Amino acid sequence: MKWIITLLFVFTSLAFTWSQADSTRIDSVSYQHEWQVKVLNYRISGRTASGVHTKRIKEPFVAISRDLLSALPLGSYIELSDCLWAGKYRVMDKMGKRHTNAIDVFSKKKNRGIQYCRCKSVESN
Repeated sequence: MKWIITLLFVFTSLAFTWSQADSTRIDSVSYQHEWQVKVLNYRISGRTASGVHTKRIKEPFVAISRDLLSALPLGSYIELSDCLWAGKYRVMDKMGKRHTNAIDVFSKKKNRGIQYCRCKSVESN
């Protein structure tokens, strides 16, 4: 009888622990507001995915990988931090299919190589 009560207590404890762990994991996955992304530089002129030619865009802009498009749609604003490309940019283009978790910063300056930055969505002003 004593071992049945002990066994019942252990199973109840484990069930409670598993339910707490699962709810925490689901919450953290469903709401991700900041990403660690690979940032590259591109200087190709032409028409962007938003339909505007690069010569006509007056504000700093980026192209993002297709896996980030659902969270950061074309026309939205992002902020990069903790890297050489830190600043506020507008999403105006999308990258090729082979890129994942990456951002291309459009710049006519010399290539700064691959950087890893923190990226978050910001409200437009």
